[in-house]
Amino acid sequence: MSGSYQHHRLKPFINHCATCYFFPQHAFPKRHGECVTSCEFLRSVMVVKQGECPAPERATGFAAACVEGCEEDGECSAHKKCCPNGCGHTCQPPRNLYRGAPLKPRKELVFEELPSGVLEVRWSSKFNVSAEPVLNVLQRRWNYGIHPSEDGATEWQVVAQTSEERVWLSDIRPGRWYQFRVAAVNVHGTRGYTTPSRHFRSSKDPSPPPAPSDMRVSHMSFGPDRSVSVHVNWEAPGDLDIPVHHYKLSWSWTVSGGDLAMPPKLKKRKTINGDSNSAELDGLRENKSYTLELQAISYWGQLPLKSSKAILRFATQRTETRMHLIHLLLKGIRHPYSFTLLMGVVNKRNILDVGTPFYQDGQLQVRVYWKKRDPNVSRYRVHWFPEFCSHNGSRIQEKLITQENYASLPGLQFSCKYKVIIQPAGSKGRVQAESTTFYTPSCASIQGKSPKPILCPGEPAAAPKVLARAENLTAAFSVHKGNVTGLFSWAVAMPRSPQQVTGYQVTWAEVTAESRKNNLANSLISQSQILPPERNILVVTGLQMASLYRLEVGVMTTGGQGPTISRTFQTPGHARPVLQYSKHTKLNEHFLF
Repeated sequence: MSGSYQHHRLKPFINHCATCYFFPQHAFPKRHGECVTSCEFLRSVMVVKQGECPAPERATGFAAACVEGCEEDGECSAHKKCCPNGCGHTCQPPRNLYRGAPLKPRKELVFEELPSGVLEVRWSSKFNVSAEPVLNVLQRRWNYGIHPSEDGATEWQVVAQTSEERVWLSDIRPGRWYQFRVAAVNVHGTRGYTTPSRHFRSSKDPSPPPAPSDMRVSHMSFGPDRSVSVHVNWEAPGDLDIPVHHYKLSWSWTVSGGDLAMPPKLKKRKTINGDSNSAELDGLRENKSYTLELQAISYWGQLPLKSSKAILRFATQRTETRMHLIHLLLKGIRHPYSFTLLMGVVNKRNILDVGTPFYQDGQLQVRVYWKKRDPNVSRYRVHWFPEFCSHNGSRIQEKLITQENYASLPGLQFSCKYKVIIQPAGSKGRVQAESTTFYTPSCASIQGKSPKPILCPGEPAAAPKVLARAENLTAAFSVHKGNVTGLFSWAVAMPRSPQQVTGYQVTWAEVTAESRKNNLANSLISQSQILPPERNILVVTGLQMASLYRLEVGVMTTGGQGPTISRTFQTPGHARPVLQYSKHTKLNEHFLF
């Protein structure tokens, strides 16, 4: 190798030295001094290229021009040095390029994998007569796969600089083929690297990939026929032993607030390439709840390695419907579209991204993420405060400063709308500020999911039990040209309760043969509505003849929602008279079931 090539190859070593200076000494408790000394040595090699300047009188051509063409070796191209010519300095080819440079180490490298997973790499140096210290620089490259491949390998990277003839590497990953090479360097330069070593692969089997994270609905498109297309994004799993080959995506309707999922054969599935982090879901229906599952798949030979499943629940609702649900949420009213479903579609996800609030360490928290748009910004100022709450909570603005591109916001209040503002620390004005809003769940919704009791600041320790419930569920059906219309009604029982009825939550679903077999009340035909308090009758069209349907009714009051009452009805198998219904019509007895 030429001296110029070696001078160029030393630049990555100098860049690698940045960790010695930018990180405190406690980051290198054992070898901080050796790190600094090695880097100063390499910097001196960079300033003065190896080889000797020729005698000034031997300069010819442009090299003999009486000009100050350079000041140091680094300004000269290739292997040339900045040398005097008697009346100036010019870039000239050196003499004795390798004089004083140490011999290359022997090309045979020895690998030993310790039980802890650490790899010991050893080599031996040829005999060198050198008064100056010799530094050994170790590089490696690697490739994924069952077989080694130099064509598919990474670029060479420096992994160690040492005066010894061995190193211990703790970051060796299963499923990768590694190659190493070593160069000996002193103040006079280097003769280059040894030829690449034989390939090494860890004896440990690779691990399955972690589950994808931060799965979210980024966009919904509503069609004229009540069809919906949903665009889903996620963060690819990091820290992989082997890359993701593809993703398995499945989704299905859920009913009764997402508690009951579809049978496996009714799920829709899609396969996504491993280098993608988004997918388009078509053919969804408006005003439905869906459960989405995402799994990363890697391959080790023919063996698939599967991650755990990431799960997202969301609702296909237009903006005005979501605002109604938010109003209910802040009041602490239970709704089949849960808080986590709302979070998937309410937030604006541009530069800022807000996770789902969670209860941990005795307080409500949320994580906020943002994209680093300016590489020169190293710190961010984060402000957050409640814009409004369903209770008389405090409006104190909190703040923190972080060097990361995420922050945990602790001590949140329940049932509030928060605003969060991210701004580069040190910037003036609000030109560079980014903001978004998010909603925190009610205390009751968190208490219902937590296995441990939760004390909720600002809310009663124990809400009075809601006693109101529906009773006397009845149904009447009529058949016209093969279409069945059902009229469902119920009464309200409120034993000595001062709570006022605010509405009814009604869910109906066809009970299929498979769901009966599995004791599940879910199917392809399901709907849910919230009715006003004066309307305790529901008319449903488009039912199937000779089919079973399950009706669930919950009474909502100023104190919350009472227990859900359900009943199963069977539609007629032959024509019945057409129902004529008005607010004052009573049901004929021969229509009742």
